[in-house]
Amino acid sequence: MNIVIDGMNVSLELLNSQRYRNMEVIPLRINRNGHKDYLTLKRGISAGFVEITECEVSTVGTVLARNKANVPLVLIDGDEIVGAKQNRIMNRSLIVPPLTTMEVSVSCTEQGRWHYGTTGDIYFDEDRDRAHFCYSDVAADFSTRRNKSHDLFERKSCQSTVWESIHDLEKRTSFRSRTSALHDNFINHKPRLDRYLNNFHVEYGQCGAIFIINGEIKGLELFANPSIYQDYHEKIFKSYIMEAIVDFRINRCRDDIWGFLREISHSEFRTSRWEGIGRHLQFANDYGYGAVLFDGCSLVHLNYFNNGKSRIFRRKQGRGYGSFRDFVDDS
Repeated sequence: MNIVIDGMNVSLELLNSQRYRNMEVIPLRINRNGHKDYLTLKRGISAGFVEITECEVSTVGTVLARNKANVPLVLIDGDEIVGAKQNRIMNRSLIVPPLTTMEVSVSCTEQGRWHYGTTGDIYFDEDRDRAHFCYSDVAADFSTRRNKSHDLFERKSCQSTVWESIHDLEKRTSFRSRTSALHDNFINHKPRLDRYLNNFHVEYGQCGAIFIINGEIKGLELFANPSIYQDYHEKIFKSYIMEAIVDFRINRCRDDIWGFLREISHSEFRTSRWEGIGRHLQFANDYGYGAVLFDGCSLVHLNYFNNGKSRIFRRKQGRGYGSFRDFVDDS
């Protein structure tokens, strides 16, 4: 299936669905998307090619990203970094050019701390530079990312919304950390997150997925190539699994997959301010909000979140699970 994003065609292949309890996922491949190489945050920090630090004058909404590699660094919307004075998430996907240091827009995910020290299960040694952030195995939960996307499309500051979403998650999970850290909530629910995660696997060539919880499509995540997707598979899944855990229901109805994908093509697209390599767009329609990053003609990252309006139709009697066609209204 082709979707059109502000004049750019993106060709998707939908694979057989995977299901566990109240969550179902449709893996996606992306066809003919070029072969550009990018360094991910996970690999960059691990190899010592990437450093994320507080700015010289620390501010809540900005950090410094230093790419010491000879290839571009891709940072993904909602990706969390932990440590320094407080944990943050990336406000948008962007590409840091090779051998470049640049400011990056972020939101705080740990409202109760503004000092160097400990956060959750992470300890900062006295001898290390405490201005550096560590790689996190967590991305912001679905609700936080969706609400942030709405604010950014409306060109509003999203920090208050992020904090409100985290406080709402704490209420829904009946868990609150000492510093209201999003990361701590994921640590607390790790056994349940892992039980879900172990029932989903990466398909050959997979670049993304459509996530369905309680019969309702929650969102779409799509990456440039299988290599980048592999680095973000667990983080993105846990983002949606957290929603499946805190809102557990069984619904025998299903949203219309084709309708969900068609909505993207008919969205209103707004170009965000220039930051790094590529072109970044925010978009919205009657059913949701999203963002996409292009590098030339190649898609680097796309997310699209349902705003709660339903396209549900009732599954025909006798149908079983197993293929994406189960989700399509063929009337």
